Amino acid sequence: MKQKVWIISGPAGVGKSTTAKQLARQMKKSAYISGDDISHMAVSGREKPWESERANELVWKNIVALSDNFLEADYDVVVDWIVFWKDVQTYTSHWIEQGIEVHYVILWAEQDVHVQRDQHRPADSQMGERVIILRNEFLSSGAPDRYYLDNTVGELSRMIQQIQETERFVLTDMHQSGASI
Repeated sequence: MKQKVWIISGPAGVGKSTTAKQLARQMKKSAYISGDDISHMAVSGREKPWESERANELVWKNIVALSDNFLEADYDVVVDWIVFWKDVQTYTSHWIEQGIEVHYVILWAEQDVHVQRDQHRPADSQMGERVIILRNEFLSSGAPDRYYLDNTVGELSRMIQQIQETERFVLTDMHQSGASI
């Protein structure tokens, strides 16, 4: 059976972690990788990945290294992080070239629902205006519409099923699709 990497993305507070963890739990042999956890491994001198290309690259190198280790041990991998189209283009091609099936899903919700979800998070996890900033960054990122999945309404189990069964989330060779790396 073909190995898979699932990249569950979207703006802060849209349900990435909940969705990614549940997706990983439903697989026979899987690993869950949180980009946020990796980002916070640097304790002293930590730069924020959204403010520093160097910090973003370091998080990605660690996501890729961990993923490669799990893939080598026959695990499927679920990555949970705010992943923009340029990063997908930069960091996934080696998996595709190895015959690993890579899925990219941008979870999305109507703006008022998204803002409400953020407000219901614990106070220390709320993103406030960053929710709107990230929404706009995704909309201007160049990601094809096919990778967006509206989770404004609906059960989590139905979302998971759609993510698993819908071919539109599967990445193809970035060179063939006309994307630049």
